[in-house]
Amino acid sequence: MNDASILALVDRLERCLLPKDEFRHRDHLTVAVVYLYAAGFEIATERMRASLKRFATHHGVGDRYHETLTQFWLRQVEMQLDRRLCLVESVRKIQEQLNQKDLCGEYYSPERIQSQEARDGWLEPDRKQLAAAER
Repeated sequence: MNDASILALVDRLERCLLPKDEFRHRDHLTVAVVYLYAAGFEIATERMRASLKRFATHHGVGDRYHETLTQFWLRQVEMQLDRRLCLVESVRKIQEQLNQKDLCGEYYSPERIQSQEARDGWLEPDRKQLAAAER
């Protein structure tokens, strides 16, 4: 992994050049790091939302986009991100720290996270509160 491969992943996502089954959790985290390096949380969220929706629509699974999960993971990355590190080290660290795909289960009940309301907009967790900096 190097800067070029990280940026190539982002480019391939944005241009829908990745097969849908090749874009995994660790790749979502990588893109989140890049977007958060480039801008603040709100702009990074808008960019991630647009990229994921475009990618999902391109692959015929536009209904799979999930706003609460998108924001949850971006918030987790933001909390752990150390911008003093180079991009490669930041991505490596985030992938190590946030490799548990089921982390959201600590914060959300299955009923809440699987609801249409959670897919369509941001919902606060119902099991464990996010730390103030995660909000």
